[in-house]
Amino acid sequence: MKRKLKFEGTIVLGVVFAAAVLCCSFCQPFISGAVCDAIPTQATFSYQAESLDDLWESPVFSQLDKALGAGNSVEALLHSNDWVKLAAPSEVAVAAIPLRYAGQTKTWAAVCWVGWRSPWLRWKLEHTRAEGLSFLGKHAVWPIWKYETPDIARGTSLTFALTDKLFMVCLSENPTDILLLLDTYDHRTPSINDSK
Repeated sequence: MKRKLKFEGTIVLGVVFAAAVLCCSFCQPFISGAVCDAIPTQATFSYQAESLDDLWESPVFSQLDKALGAGNSVEALLHSNDWVKLAAPSEVAVAAIPLRYAGQTKTWAAVCWVGWRSPWLRWKLEHTRAEGLSFLGKHAVWPIWKYETPDIARGTSLTFALTDKLFMVCLSENPTDILLLLDTYDHRTPSINDSK
């Protein structure tokens, strides 16, 4: 009798644990403004859009195209694969971060809400065979990738990271600039949301 109760108790606890994991992974409610949790206070410019379509219609979009260089378009780069549907269907924040090293151009950062899509996006990134995509490692627990393509300005790197809720992209001369966004998200450095 005791064994049967112990077994049933284990089954019930296992089901509760599995339900909690699934709920936390796939049922994250949208948090308005959470994209700014990863934008550091030293950002000289920040712009928040409700969707990627809103960002494309904004004046900041032409500045992003100019930062890519060589007459490239962010829209064309995003539509060159099907990841845009998974990575950026909702709120997006874009920021310009001043020079942190002896470089020529400022760093551009973009953060978008992925919420429950985060595990799927991570799985896709870890198993992709996309040319130019390489895994750089982890900072704390967050994975970081670098995307190398001749479609961006020479000397500029495109790095991105994934947290439990946010997808972060950094266009800069130094690939380690993505670490500033992750440290801001982890509250190691203040964000623009902290200063409100």
